[in-house]
Amino acid sequence: MTTRAADATIKGYYYQFDTSILKLLELPTSSDSVIIEGIEDIDINTATETTTVQCKYLSKPRFINSVVRDPIALMLDHFVNPATPSDLKYVLYAHFESETPGNEPIIDLTKLKEILTYTENKVEKHFEIEKNISDAKLNAFLSQFKLTFGTEFYTQQKQVIDKLKSKFTCSEFEADTHFYNNALRIVIDKAIKTTTSQREITKAEFISGIDCRKQLFNEWFIKLRSKKDYLKLIAQNLKSTRALDPPRTKVIVIGKNIIAADNLELPLKSFLEILINKYYKLNSSLRNAKPLTIVLECDSQTLLDLKKHLIDKEIIFNDGFEEIKFSSNIFNQEPIINKTNNGAKILKSSYLIKVISKETLMKNISSITSPSVLINFSKNDISNRFSSGQFFDFQYCENLKDVFKLLAP
Repeated sequence: MTTRAADATIKGYYYQFDTSILKLLELPTSSDSVIIEGIEDIDINTATETTTVQCKYLSKPRFINSVVRDPIALMLDHFVNPATPSDLKYVLYAHFESETPGNEPIIDLTKLKEILTYTENKVEKHFEIEKNISDAKLNAFLSQFKLTFGTEFYTQQKQVIDKLKSKFTCSEFEADTHFYNNALRIVIDKAIKTTTSQREITKAEFISGIDCRKQLFNEWFIKLRSKKDYLKLIAQNLKSTRALDPPRTKVIVIGKNIIAADNLELPLKSFLEILINKYYKLNSSLRNAKPLTIVLECDSQTLLDLKKHLIDKEIIFNDGFEEIKFSSNIFNQEPIINKTNNGAKILKSSYLIKVISKETLMKNISSITSPSVLINFSKNDISNRFSSGQFFDFQYCENLKDVFKLLAP
């Protein structure tokens, strides 16, 4: 598959996902439901009717018979099945570059037969004749079928964001990065389930699932955005929540994938030194500033080498003596500080940073004082977290330079 074809295929999936989110948000009542990947891409069940929708995001400029033949033939084939409910509505929601979104072209019996006519090995064929479908059946199908021109990809995505913004009375940033992300996760999780019942979700279940306060950018959300956009969104998130304000206690978990990455531009040792200068520089940081706690998901030798480097640089750190016998009491102690003559800044401090392994953190998390903020840059979830404080889960940074851009913008 060419890159262009692959991109178009992926875009088609996202178009279906966004359409599914819109249909769920537009359901009249909380008990109404949608089945993802049902009879067609989306089955909509309300108290009064059932509608099955097939989504197509097409690169063609105009509506032409050949590109809608297969999806309409599939719907017609389903319609003539005796088990099909007589009141089932069929919708083909198809985007064409130059067609007006929302318009519904007239498809009468003559037009339907044109669409169903095709050539194979230079021989003209008619789908309805091959399937022995009468004109009466075709007219019955048309009474329950419509073709609607779909909205352009990014315009529809904006419609989704706007509806989420209105539903949850939130900012556009929150609607985009939080609620849309969660909505996307729910729809995709449903789409890959095995049974029809597992792929069904009510409006009430959907809204409840979206309104989950965990800040998590899932893999599909990341694929939809460029790396630059992803990092920008995280930076905006951290800024808007004031998570990185100097007076707040911050625990930052760096995953093994980041530590093992190509960090020639910003080695781990330099990374820590620069962060200290950013957040807890003596004779510069205000007296209410708090030293960072850096948690590293790495082997014991890497951690030991790092601590030796800090000692060589005369950077005093607090690790609760984890290599000897970890003491949460010592680790929890606030630094003892001396202030400048005017009392505004920190002149001296008993330590400048806290550094421990992720293994130590996980074993002792119940006895370690909860920070104001926990930021996870590890692909491995932190299943057992602190009892309080903000939690941010950013699993898709590639190296220390990416992390640094977010922590020291």
